[in-house]
Amino acid sequence: MSDLTIQIIIIVVSLLVALGVGLLLRYLLVRRLKKTVLDNWLIQIFGFLIIIPPIIAGIIVAAFFIGIKATEMLVYLQLVLPNVFNIPNLGQLIWQLALSALIILLAIGVGRTLLKIVTVRTAKEHIGINISILLGRILYTAVLCIAVLLVLTTWNIQFGIPAAVISFITVGFTFVLQDLLKNIVAGIYILVEGPFHIGDVISTDVYSGRVEDVQLRATKLRIPSGEQVIVPNSMLFTGIVVNKTIYDEKRATIVITLPLDKYDKEQTVGCILKTIKGVTGVMIKPEPTLSLSSVAGAFGSSTGTVSGYSGEIISLTLRFWIPEGGDALVSEAMLALREALPYADLSIREPTGLL
Repeated sequence: MSDLTIQIIIIVVSLLVALGVGLLLRYLLVRRLKKTVLDNWLIQIFGFLIIIPPIIAGIIVAAFFIGIKATEMLVYLQLVLPNVFNIPNLGQLIWQLALSALIILLAIGVGRTLLKIVTVRTAKEHIGINISILLGRILYTAVLCIAVLLVLTTWNIQFGIPAAVISFITVGFTFVLQDLLKNIVAGIYILVEGPFHIGDVISTDVYSGRVEDVQLRATKLRIPSGEQVIVPNSMLFTGIVVNKTIYDEKRATIVITLPLDKYDKEQTVGCILKTIKGVTGVMIKPEPTLSLSSVAGAFGSSTGTVSGYSGEIISLTLRFWIPEGGDALVSEAMLALREALPYADLSIREPTGLL
């Protein structure tokens, strides 16, 4: 085995061992810090920083085994790195790197603090949660932009260069990412206007679920099956959205079908209304209503089957109000009506927005 091969093996093994030690230290540190009050971003930064010393130690060890002294490496870094970053000496390079990292960390900390302050204060002043989230994100983004400008100033980079690059990229992305921009504009509208809020149950043309988060690009829904659906904001902006939890009560509808010869206008109507009012939890105001929906069958023709009966049938539509979240009351109403009208067929009609 040649000396070059041995040196390569030593370098690879040293770096892998150093990386393994760094990842182990990161795992132990992150697991420990997650039990504290620190934000997750700060925990992950500490986890990244703790990997650096083992990797540096691994490089030094690898250099030692292949015959490069630490003093020689230091001299090489002093000669090469300043030329790469256009900085007079290595000490100033390290200082600017540390200063840049400190600026970014402080910016993230200040941004997250402002986000929390805005959210708490707007909640106390009864401002919508959507607006508070939007204001917090605007402040957070502004702080990060200021931090980036400060870092550019630290490295003596003229603002005209990044501004020109940003302008060129912006023009290109405007044509390429038109759909994304539509979603962002729609997201700003949803956050400001507040047609629905986090925690509301909404229905779209395709999905129905509880709003978990409203972001600039999309809105996250948790559908009844327990899955998360991410709906682009442009669909919510241009489509029909039904907010099911904006009011404290909602209407339920049950269709009652029974043989025509079993129907008595006064007795049947009185029995149905008395039964539905007797269900605990059903709202008395607004009062339940019962209306005639259809009469089928004539001259002895068989037009329907109701509980084993073929012949003329009549359909009644029962509408009553229940508290929001009281869907179980509909099932209780069905059981009560079934007991009162054993010869009738019952079916639940889902609300469609029509009378």
